[in-house]
Amino acid sequence: MRQPKIVVVGAGLVGGSAALFAAVAIPSAEVVIIDLERIRAEGQALDLAHSAAFWGNNRFYAGNYEDAQDADVVVITAGAGVKPGQTRLDLAKTNAAIATEIVDRIAPLAPEAIYVIATNPCDVLAGVVFDRLRCARERIISTGTSLDTGRLRSLLSERLGIVAPGIHAYVIGEHGESAVIVWSGATVSGMPLETFLSRTGKELGPASRDLILRSVHEAAKLIKEGKGATHYGIASAIGRICQAIVHNTDLILTVGTVHPEVEGVPEVCLSLPMVVNGSGAQLLAYPELNPAEREGLRRSARIVKEATDSVLINR
Repeated sequence: MRQPKIVVVGAGLVGGSAALFAAVAIPSAEVVIIDLERIRAEGQALDLAHSAAFWGNNRFYAGNYEDAQDADVVVITAGAGVKPGQTRLDLAKTNAAIATEIVDRIAPLAPEAIYVIATNPCDVLAGVVFDRLRCARERIISTGTSLDTGRLRSLLSERLGIVAPGIHAYVIGEHGESAVIVWSGATVSGMPLETFLSRTGKELGPASRDLILRSVHEAAKLIKEGKGATHYGIASAIGRICQAIVHNTDLILTVGTVHPEVEGVPEVCLSLPMVVNGSGAQLLAYPELNPAEREGLRRSARIVKEATDSVLINR
């Protein structure tokens, strides 16, 4: 049986953590770490190899782009962070150029690879990569709101006293301020959220829901204030996405692909509940939304579309 190969481009905190979580999720995988600063990739690979002595996977190594040959999954975490005075669009243009160079170098070597874009703004960058490669839509995946959904379920778990896997609630749209919580479709312990609340006497009114949405949006800021960077959460999401692809598990995750149309907005990358498997990420059924949620998703789509078009026009 062929050994799966996962290539992580970017050896910073997110890239190193993603390599670890991917290897734990897929013990058979070969994990290649690539970075412009070779010494940083080598440092990550060495540290990971030492950690593997405790749990088994010792297939990490620092590589060059040539080592991406026949990769199954390419994870892009490389990119610049927001600098003082820089706008979101400035960041998008800078990181789009980086992502484009990466895929230009890897695509000829790994023509069947599935790309997982984690560098922010991930939805815009996924749109740029798709425009560049013009491959099957399902092969370009933005990590999107997968982390936002994880944060939402963590907050609800704490609030409702239910373990997070027993909560099915999704954040959709942009990985950003315009993201939308689908309260109308949320379920807890197999029953609609509203039924659960009425039967348990727990409260989750409009003010509480607004607070939870703000908490989801502001989670990264709080983490950065406390420890300087966020990486475990997004790395866990990356590991889960890679696992679903390599093991072909048909897992439902809120990730993004470039959809032909979302709420009247054409060719836009947004997160919806998608099935993730060996083919990539595909939308099996459009979610049922109430009017407010549909309007929120339409607004989110317009924001991502405008940013993506601006990058593509000025590229």
